[in-house]
Amino acid sequence: MNKVQSIRKACEINDKIFLEITRNFRFKTERDLEKYILKRFRQEGAGRAYRPIVANNNSVIHAKPRDKRFSSGFLVLDFGCKFNGWCSDMTRTIFIGKAGEEEKKLYNLVLSCQEKCIKKVREGVFCCELDIYSRTLLKEKAQYFKHALGHGVGKKVHEKPRVSPWSPDVLKEGQVITIEPGIYIKKGKKEFGIRVEDTLLVNSNGCEVFCKASKKFIEIKLR
Repeated sequence: MNKVQSIRKACEINDKIFLEITRNFRFKTERDLEKYILKRFRQEGAGRAYRPIVANNNSVIHAKPRDKRFSSGFLVLDFGCKFNGWCSDMTRTIFIGKAGEEEKKLYNLVLSCQEKCIKKVREGVFCCELDIYSRTLLKEKAQYFKHALGHGVGKKVHEKPRVSPWSPDVLKEGQVITIEPGIYIKKGKKEFGIRVEDTLLVNSNGCEVFCKASKKFIEIKLR
């Protein structure tokens, strides 16, 4: 398998595991879910590209899984595997319990931003322009977007190009990148994060999204 085939396969493994998680959510803690993801990587003949992020009601961008029982609120799942030496990277945000209209509105804001940015990806686009565009889409919530819009993916999960406001990079055909807007809010005792991320291949006239896992708003019954 070449680079593109291997990364596509790694993303298929991510998709499969995410579907399993949402269809049969019997996990009690963040660490329980992390252990399941890592076990499934091994069963699929893959390793981990980085430590999975399993963050329930947590505004930390790169949160470490805790022995914390799940409670009602947003759950950020950011995981990627390494297949044949090449990495995948994907984030989905689901909701534990029953979401209100405000939670759904915030999720759809981030999702819409991500989808509109993906439509702008093609060879010749300045990475800084993509990132700045994402912040205009988030409007007043852009103040809670605390990291770059994306990055290159290859043998390492973070490579060039860097899709940030200060990046000098220009997208080239054949590059594999992520697009991952997110917001992270902490007000008093309430805190949460929302992030949606896909790995994709840059083409001359657009891109191919490797991550096929659903991005619809998913609510999981709190057990």
